[in-house]
Amino acid sequence: MTTADPVSAVVVRVALAPRLEQLRRHDDLAASLGVPAHVTLLFPFLPVTRLEPPIRRALAEIAATVQPFDVRFERVGRFPGVVYLMPEPAVPFVGLTHAIAARFPDHQPYEGAFDEVVPHLTLVESSTAPLDEIAVAAERHLPVAWHVDAMEVLVEQPGEHWRSHWRIPLGAKG
Repeated sequence: MTTADPVSAVVVRVALAPRLEQLRRHDDLAASLGVPAHVTLLFPFLPVTRLEPPIRRALAEIAATVQPFDVRFERVGRFPGVVYLMPEPAVPFVGLTHAIAARFPDHQPYEGAFDEVVPHLTLVESSTAPLDEIAVAAERHLPVAWHVDAMEVLVEQPGEHWRSHWRIPLGAKG
């Protein structure tokens, strides 16, 4: 996650059930760096030094176009080295991602590495954790329901730790 200049990410934070959060904190590197459970909208985003009021206003304009919504995580998915939770509906996350990337065309999701945006909440990303066991354990603690009413900009801090920089409400003007 670290580059020469600290970077940022635009995410939707999600509170997990305690047992799911425990699984995440035990084996996920991002969790150990202070990254909260979330669905990524855009990573990497701007360098931290470029997060100025006009950028917040642009993100607020995008957020204002989406009304708060309810999401459920009922299924576990897998990417290589990753166990994740699948949000339903996924469409609002895809729409926000595309809108942010369109407004900031030099910052495409995951640096353009993938053709399709697949919204997900990474539970564990690891090359050494028992991912099959984690996936089975996670299924026992689903579904998770969450009311999405904001997106956040997270920023990388010295020592690779992350913190919230801005919380931007959905459906709000200004």
